[in-house]
Amino acid sequence: MKKIALLVITLILTLSLIACSKKEESGGSSSSNTDTIVVGVASDWKTLDPARAYEVFGNFYFYATYENLYMLEGSDLTPKPALAKEYSVDESGLVYTFTLDEGRKFSSGNAVTANDVVFSFNRTKNIKDNASALAEGVAKVEAPDDKTVVVTLHEQDASFLAKLTSNAFAVVDSKVVKENGGSDADNASTTDAASTFLDGTSAGSGPYVLKKWTPNTEMVLEKNPNYTGTVNANKIIIKEIPDPNTQIQALEKGEIDVALSVGPDQVKNIQEGGNSKVVSSPTSTISFLLMNNSTEIGKEMADPLVQQAVRYALDYEGFKQLAGDGALLPMSFVQEGFVGAKSRPDNYQSIEKAKDLMKQAGYENGFTIPLTAANYDSEGLSWVTIAEKVKEDLAKININVEIQTGEVGVVIEDYRNGKTPFLVMHWSPDYYDLSNQLAFIPGDIVGERANWEPQDNSELVSLAKQAKVEIDESKRAEISGKMQEIMAENSPYAFLVQHPKSFAVSSRLEGASYNDLLKLHLNELKLSE
Repeated sequence: MKKIALLVITLILTLSLIACSKKEESGGSSSSNTDTIVVGVASDWKTLDPARAYEVFGNFYFYATYENLYMLEGSDLTPKPALAKEYSVDESGLVYTFTLDEGRKFSSGNAVTANDVVFSFNRTKNIKDNASALAEGVAKVEAPDDKTVVVTLHEQDASFLAKLTSNAFAVVDSKVVKENGGSDADNASTTDAASTFLDGTSAGSGPYVLKKWTPNTEMVLEKNPNYTGTVNANKIIIKEIPDPNTQIQALEKGEIDVALSVGPDQVKNIQEGGNSKVVSSPTSTISFLLMNNSTEIGKEMADPLVQQAVRYALDYEGFKQLAGDGALLPMSFVQEGFVGAKSRPDNYQSIEKAKDLMKQAGYENGFTIPLTAANYDSEGLSWVTIAEKVKEDLAKININVEIQTGEVGVVIEDYRNGKTPFLVMHWSPDYYDLSNQLAFIPGDIVGERANWEPQDNSELVSLAKQAKVEIDESKRAEISGKMQEIMAENSPYAFLVQHPKSFAVSSRLEGASYNDLLKLHLNELKLSE
């Protein structure tokens, strides 16, 4: 009898192992394997080259595969030592000296040296792509020895350490990148050819290594054998699931462990104590309307009177409700949490004022304008839904909005080239300092995309210059407030809402600490047995 019982038990165990194996091979539930975590997202990745990437989900990937001198930990937005163990600043406030930590290696096995830092900084600066804007303040980078990096700035920058936490300053394996077409020379913008390589293989010292990336489909990360820090899961699979409801369904079926790109409409139906749970956190992501300042691109929307009419016509409380619990209404381009941030005054909406401005502009009878909204979302709130709300609001002042949708990559490309007359867009900081928001100033990154030139508002340009170097917090807050007040009344933008973040995870998942810059620290995620 004992032999028969033993055979039965053995047979059951064998069949169970076969079933689990088939389930994993067929892409079934991740819950059978605590070494693999599956994340559902709707990302905006265009490139995985840290010197070029400038998308909202960039650091979600780069924090998993690369390291910087200083980085963020947990949900904290204060820079902490990473590849550097300490730094000092000279009396001029221009020269930063970093001492590298010992024993760090890239996934290739090469040691991380000061020369790798110099190469990485110079490559980002000289490649002159979107991420290069964060390195413009760097005058030179030197390596006196293998463990010392000296960075000299053009001018004092109160945000320098915060900038260092962004992917623009991720340290790459210079030997590997050079072997694959990389360059940090002055002419790198025309000679560097490493992006194709970096889109397929990471070259960093982070906890994971990129094994595969199929854009708009899937990314696979595997544990970096040379990483000395904590890594819980041996493999991370990131699946592109654009529809939030589909993400929730996949989570409930056990096909994914994280439904990251979901919003208030989805998570409100998740029952605590079941197979899923909700994680909530504030964010610094803002949604806004861009009204192109070029009369050649959009004659009506370029009129300052029309731009102000649009701002008065919008129902901000309605946008706040759409975004969900915890949403905020910033006065303009500085979100809550940044120095000097101001909230939008109550009862700001005024259809009467908006109609009067339209009359002054010569558009009392209104006009028709296309509004571009990508098939994408900000923290779970669809841009198309935002556009529909804008259409409803502007109809009250005789502006007939025709919504045009498109793939996010195409829409962002036109936006970056300043070609769109009127569009829904969002902004998530690359680093957490007021200086990051100065991209909206005339002539800066977003200003250029709106064809808003420095001569269009010289006062704002002057105030922005002061904000970049002022290290006294109270003085900086005063400058910030002045800029917000000016831009709230005179700019080619309408800032709609500051989003909260709520997402869903498996009830077995631990370590899902949300960080506004990088979303999740993937190496901290862990599935309980």
